[in-house]
This record gives sequence, C-alpha cells and structure tokens, in this order.
Amino acid sequence: MIMILGSVHDDVLYFESVMTDRREEVVMNNYKVQIGKIFNQEVLLVYDVYTSYISAMLTNYLIEKYFVLLIFVVGKCVAFNDDFKPGEIAISKRVIAGDVDQIREANVRLGQLPGFPPNFKSEDEIMNLVASSIEKRSFSKYKIASFISSNTIIDTSNKIVNIETGGYMFGHKNNIVFDCTSVGVCISAYINKVPFVAVKVVERVLNTPANTDSYIKVLQEFSSVGKAIVTCIGEISHNDVIKGGENV
Repeated sequence: MIMILGSVHDDVLYFESVMTDRREEVVMNNYKVQIGKIFNQEVLLVYDVYTSYISAMLTNYLIEKYFVLLIFVVGKCVAFNDDFKPGEIAISKRVIAGDVDQIREANVRLGQLPGFPPNFKSEDEIMNLVASSIEKRSFSKYKIASFISSNTIIDTSNKIVNIETGGYMFGHKNNIVFDCTSVGVCISAYINKVPFVAVKVVERVLNTPANTDSYIKVLQEFSSVGKAIVTCIGEISHNDVIKGGENV
C-alpha cells in the first residue's frame, strides 16, 4: 500500500477526488484514514497530523497495520531564503531533525538522533520520478530541497538562532525549507525500511507573514503536486519501482 500524509484536509483533497473504492476507517481511536485505489494501487490517505511527534507515532502504526511500502508527505512549507518563491514545489533530497541537539550526550552531529543517520535520504528513484512527473503534468516550478523538520513552526529568524551559522543550516545553504511533519515520518520509515519523499508547496519565505493570497497560491499548486504523485503511482503500478528504503 502507498501512504500519503498531510497536515490538513486540504493537503489530500486532490487524492480523495481521484480514488476509487474509497472507504474510511478510524485508527488509534482518533485519526481518520481514507483507503482506496489509484491505478489499481491501494492507497491510504491520512491528515490532521500536526508535529513530528504525531507523524512518527502514526506512521509507524500505519506501516505495520496496512503493510505500507512507500510514503509521500504533502502539504505546505516555509522557505529559508529567496532560493524558493511562494508557490514553488520542494521535493525532499534529505530530511534533517531541526530541534535535536544531543551533541554533548551522545557524540553525534547537531540534528542527529542517537542511533540514526545524520539525515534521512529520500529514495533517488522515487524523487526523480516525482520531478519528472511534475515536468510532464504541469508548468509548476520545483527544486530538490533539504527539509529541516521539527515540532515547531519555523517562520521567523529568531526560531533558528541555535541551528543557523553564517547562512548555513546543518552544513547546507541552498534550497532549504522548513516543515513540521517530515522528520517524524522519516524516523518510522527508516526503522521499517520504507522509502519516502516529501513533496510540499512553499507558502512563504522566512520572516514573511502568512496571508490569504499566499495560501490560495498554495491551494492552486496542490493540484500540480497531486497530479505528479498520481502519475508516479501509475508508473509504479506498471514498473514495480518500489525497492524498499535504506538510508546511509
């Protein structure tokens, strides 16, 4: 089964609209999941997922319950700088925990969870398939990005003073975005050796206030993300490109 996780219902509405044989189930007494088919692939949608604490817990449960083989994380994000413009699409190359500092305790890098890699890498083949699908199905602009993910909405510079040095974030400077769900998914995906890719629309740039116009632009681009991922699912159905994720 392929899992698609969003923070709010808007994030997954496109996928609901194209699913067939759709049914709803409730898991963990609190979370609704939509289950159906896209191109004869079984797909699971889940939303109302806020913070990486919840996304980690929920992802691990859903992987085990529904035998999830691939995960897409969708929604919106905030850009670190003007490398990204609002409305552009960020595809994850890697995901880094933005609120972890265990350097003194465990002799690890900043952002690294003890016992885990310094960052969680997306499956190259799936990442490239998403990029190719965006090019085929839309006129949207996209970039391959580093996701800094935490349990905090990072939208102002004062929230990154402990992780930003000379314009670098964890050794990376270009094409960086912030979100609040991806790293939790990555932790569970890593444990279970399930590949993942985050595909999110940039709502705004750091230190720029949110407004209705920017969110409308995000909503417009959600369909481009949806079309690209649905195209990927179609390719997967025909070519069996899911190999199982493994981060190094």
